[in-house]
Amino acid sequence: MNDLLDKTSLLIKDFGLDRLNDSGQNFLVDEYIIKREVEAAELSKNDTVLDVGAGFGYELAEIIKTCSAIGVEKDVKIFSYLINKYELNPNVKLVNGDVLKLVLPKFTKLISNPPYNIIDNILNKLVHYDFISGVMILPNTISQSLLVETATNKFSLMQKIFFDFYEIMEVPKSSFYPAPRVTSRMLAIKKKPKDLLQSVMLKDEMTVKNAILRSHQDLANKTKRGSRDSFSKIAAAIVSFRDKEVKKLNFEELKMLITVLKENYID
Repeated sequence: MNDLLDKTSLLIKDFGLDRLNDSGQNFLVDEYIIKREVEAAELSKNDTVLDVGAGFGYELAEIIKTCSAIGVEKDVKIFSYLINKYELNPNVKLVNGDVLKLVLPKFTKLISNPPYNIIDNILNKLVHYDFISGVMILPNTISQSLLVETATNKFSLMQKIFFDFYEIMEVPKSSFYPAPRVTSRMLAIKKKPKDLLQSVMLKDEMTVKNAILRSHQDLANKTKRGSRDSFSKIAAAIVSFRDKEVKKLNFEELKMLITVLKENYID
């Protein structure tokens, strides 16, 4: 008997939540997987954990046994349920809204099972935040692209600039309600130390040339002249796209830029 499954089924019915698969919303109802996910995050009492897509608060309940938590939930009905459940708990901060449009509060670690249809956007947002590590359950296709040593697309290549990914375990479809259409994997995520390459990628609306110059100034505390001297060493290698915005680089251009920067700037 699965108490969380029965409880979730009743709550979905009571709240009139339908077409959940269409929105990529699948609630984790496997107590073992929930405990394993929190355990893998290696929490300490000083951590503040971000839970994106907090759902009915099952992960929050496990997280706050060790430390404080921030739960982000977009659905107003589910958020009201969370307020009733946790409003008197000083270790829980609840945020109602679209995570892709919010400025997130400070957090040290991440534990999240977000809607699968916005996974790529969430990961792209997380590169802008300073945190230590996290654990996420992701669809198998995305997991595989993040776990392979050599990136095969622009999304995974960008993610590998900011994070290291490690597989923890496979998560069966039966661990969710409703069951997703795809298989899933639990991954550990570790934020890489800041470097010039990350700085360049975060200046995605600048041209490649200006992003490199500005990042070199910011991180190496060099003068603009010094930055230009350093940049001249690699100008020839990226001449075909140095005046292109960073965010508009294609996969091959991005690979070339990463290679050149690693060879010339990054230890």
